[in-house]
Amino acid sequence: MTTRTTIRSQGKESGVALLLALFVLLLVAVVGIAMMAASGTEVSLTGNYRSSTASYYAALSGLEEGRARLMPKDADYLGNLSPPAIPPIGTTLPLGHLIYITNPLTSPAEIVDPTNLGNPQTYPDTEYQTDFPPAFKPPSNVRIVNSVASLTGQPNALYKWVRINAIDEWAISVDVNDTNPGDYNAFNVPQIIRFDGTNLTRSAAPYQALEITSLAALPDGSRKLLQYVVGPVTLQIPISAALTIAGPGSVGNVATFNPPPGATSFYVNGTDQCSTPKPPLPGVGVTNGNDYTSVFQNLKAPSPHQDHYIGAGGTFPNVSSPSVAPANPTVDMTDPISLSNFLPIVKNGADVVLNGPRTEADMPSAMTSSNPLTVYVNGDLSLNSFTGYGLLVVTGNLNYTGDSGWKGIVIVLGGTITETGSQDGGEFDGAVYLANLTGVTLGAPTYIVATPGGKGVYYNSCWISSSLKPISYKILSFREIPYP
Repeated sequence: MTTRTTIRSQGKESGVALLLALFVLLLVAVVGIAMMAASGTEVSLTGNYRSSTASYYAALSGLEEGRARLMPKDADYLGNLSPPAIPPIGTTLPLGHLIYITNPLTSPAEIVDPTNLGNPQTYPDTEYQTDFPPAFKPPSNVRIVNSVASLTGQPNALYKWVRINAIDEWAISVDVNDTNPGDYNAFNVPQIIRFDGTNLTRSAAPYQALEITSLAALPDGSRKLLQYVVGPVTLQIPISAALTIAGPGSVGNVATFNPPPGATSFYVNGTDQCSTPKPPLPGVGVTNGNDYTSVFQNLKAPSPHQDHYIGAGGTFPNVSSPSVAPANPTVDMTDPISLSNFLPIVKNGADVVLNGPRTEADMPSAMTSSNPLTVYVNGDLSLNSFTGYGLLVVTGNLNYTGDSGWKGIVIVLGGTITETGSQDGGEFDGAVYLANLTGVTLGAPTYIVATPGGKGVYYNSCWISSSLKPISYKILSFREIPYP
């Protein structure tokens, strides 16, 4: 009997499954490692972005503290320090005079000294050395003051210092009076740059442009250096007559001006009373033909004193014809929407905001002829034997006695100005504007003057100019600067 043994040979595919498993495992490992690396990179990028953003806003916080403390109405105004750190607006901070606001951590071990250029641990101000030519290195005068708490009980943002200084063309690398475009070697050094309300200039202008620079440093080492160039801006209120009465102009809904019915000392005079007079304006200004007819007839027919309303053109009574349309890029005084948008600007920039009804007893004691203020009254105001100085805005009605007045600009938007009593001697020097602003529409305004009426309203460009003080420092340029 023969036994047959069968031997089977293994197939060529033997071990393939193991190889596939190893390959898949290797692939998964590679993908996992790649994902871990990508995740680490993402975490690192996110951390860097968060740190960079935090230091950016910390430096921006420093810039805003510096900008706010330039305004006299700020409680921490740099000019209120003893001695003042910065000269009053309208005067000059010389080149080479620096003001530093320092903001060290609560730890007493930290020293912030931007003037110590040899110690990187004290956050030196290396940027100043590149901003100005050698004539101003080192600076001739340095004042260091403390920062102020931005929120009670909370630490300030982590900026280290803020520098405020005058600028010239070298500092900002701009030929502001460019007579030869592209010639960057023509920077005028050292001549202070001024701001005319629209542009930087080396020419005569009432206000100086300033540079504000802020350095922030976080514990993780992130640092940001930011810089503003700023200039003071004033309210731009167009003046087109000694007294402007702006009505809607619709038939039967017109402006009314009732002059004193008897013997009167009351005048409306559009001839400039300033020591350096500007061209005369109309005595009484209106904004449309229907208002002109109403106001002109009331001053002409019943009044025995037509020659008390004088101004440009020499006609009596002097009422603008056919209309006055006072407007500028800031506010159109004939447009109710523009006027409504203008009110918050005035309110935010006011030295004093009062909710009416108010009287002369509520006027700020600091207001004098040498310190005119912006007073915003939200409601009615009554003045008895009182003279104010500056810009007065009354959203309600104004009542005043004949021995009261104002030197500057008076804007009444409640629709009525009423002079009462037999007193005399008070007058308005500057300009007066009356409208009846209801929401975003104009109603019919009324000006009523009793006998004798006081001395009236006189155009005075000097008092107008003194009442339009700066309300903020406008940001003219902004940049981020690499910091070592």
